[in-house]
Amino acid sequence: MKGFLIRIWESGVVGTFLTGLFFILPVVLTIAIIGWIIGRLQAALGPGTWLGDALSRGGSAIVGPQDSSVAFWLGVLLALGGIWLLGFVVRTRARHLLQRMLDGLLDRLPLVRAIYGPVAQVVSMLGRTGAKDVEGMSVVMCRFGREGGASMLALLTSPTVYNLGENACHLVYLPTSPLPMSGGLTFVPTDAVSPVPDLTVDGLMRIYFSLGALSHQVMPPRFIARPQTDTGG
Repeated sequence: MKGFLIRIWESGVVGTFLTGLFFILPVVLTIAIIGWIIGRLQAALGPGTWLGDALSRGGSAIVGPQDSSVAFWLGVLLALGGIWLLGFVVRTRARHLLQRMLDGLLDRLPLVRAIYGPVAQVVSMLGRTGAKDVEGMSVVMCRFGREGGASMLALLTSPTVYNLGENACHLVYLPTSPLPMSGGLTFVPTDAVSPVPDLTVDGLMRIYFSLGALSHQVMPPRFIARPQTDTGG
């Protein structure tokens, strides 16, 4: 049996299979990640949730309650059309008037105000191309533990320094792999945060999305150790 497997390996059958596998693997992983995201969205917004039921009721008003699946997707189309229409109106001069009315309404509700304010600020920041807030973010290396301990590539949200007790800290976003957006915010002492100016945010995302497989292509050369050559006689 062992000799049979060795002959198969040497014949190139396994190598050819692995070549095809690694060629198609990026596509498979991309589809898997998209499927995972769609699954999470369905769990949060699909039929059986409050928003999914609202969409189904909107569709049922047109096609009737006989087919809940058709009613749901019709409700989704109606919602998308409504969002597009809202975007068309907002792009006109009515934008500031609508924004003031919405902010004024939600600002009167204490609990809603505490959530809506920060969320609206972040969404506005991300929606502005070339905004100074986004430009202020940079890639850093965070050291955890003593000198020479483990380090992690992260995203410095702003150069602001926070005094937490006796420690001066930066607020740093720590991504996770393979979905960097599912990370968390951590206050890290300033002496444990080192800037990495020659690594872009896009490069950082590529490292995490690829589970580190693209690190050697993205990381600055100064972080890559050259293989040692044998100088012995």
